[in-house]
This record gives sequence, structure tokens and C-alpha cells, in this order.
Amino acid sequence: MSPIEVGAPAPLLHAKLTDAEGHTHVLADALARGPVVLGLYKSSCQASKTMFPFLERLHQRFGDQNLTVIGVAQDSANVTRSFARRYGITFPIIVEGDEYPVSRAYDIFATPTVFLIRPEGTIAYQTMGFFRDQVNELGNAVAAELGAPPWDLFTAEDAGTPVFVPG
Repeated sequence: MSPIEVGAPAPLLHAKLTDAEGHTHVLADALARGPVVLGLYKSSCQASKTMFPFLERLHQRFGDQNLTVIGVAQDSANVTRSFARRYGITFPIIVEGDEYPVSRAYDIFATPTVFLIRPEGTIAYQTMGFFRDQVNELGNAVAAELGAPPWDLFTAEDAGTPVFVPG
């Protein structure tokens, strides 16, 4: 069992998804502007707590180059808003609800799971859990999709961040 693989079509491209602030998002609309990083998480997961500040870093670095970063929370709207405040997340976070429609459609079984979706709607990269090398691969995959030079998400400031964080 594994999440949707690289090259596969991304599901739910035309679904209306609501974020913690009550705004509606459609992945196809975001993909019309450029690639999308979709990060699925649970607030109680330590690996998710470690991953999401790096997704925020991607958002800050490439948001003006048509990258859209969207989180997907397996939590309530209140818990999601608290998570965003605590970790400085400024990109939208979809609230899945009790049925977990996005997690099920993307066939994830652990958090965090992150997908990079190409503008044409296929999966360009996916990673599950928190491993430093995979996080850097994600940063480089995003840069490649945008035609930018390779870019590691980890910096010297992150020396205290573990190489691996269990979920």
C-alpha cells in the first residue's frame, strides 16, 4: 500500500474544498496558475509539525513564481487554525472532516504525506513522513517544475532539526 505514485493523475482536481477560514479552493484553479504542493497532515503527528514549517518556506520562496501550497488537515477547523498560528503557516489549509475525502482519494496511510502536482494534473513528486533528504528532494522538485535553480529546503539554521522524525 502506498500513496498515489509519480506520473499518476491527481484526484479531486475539480472538487470544492473548504479551508479553516471558510474559503473554497479548487485544485484545478490553482493548477491553472502553476504547480501545487499538497501537504496532508494531522496536528498530533510530530513529523507533520516538523514538515509544515518547511512547506511554509516553500510557499514564501516560490509563491510569487506561481507555486500554490495547500495543506489538508485531518483535524477540526479550530485545531487547524491553532496549528497554523503555532507554526506560522500562512498558506490555506483545507479541513477534511470526519470522512477524510482527500486522504482517501490520495490513498495516504501516514502523515505527513506531500504531493507536488504538475499544472497538467499529474503527480510530479510525493513523499511520506519526515526525512531530511526527501524534504530537500521536494524543494529541488519544486524548483525544477518552476524552471528555477535547485534549492535545498534545509539551511545551516536547521542544524538542530533531526534527519528523521517519526510520525
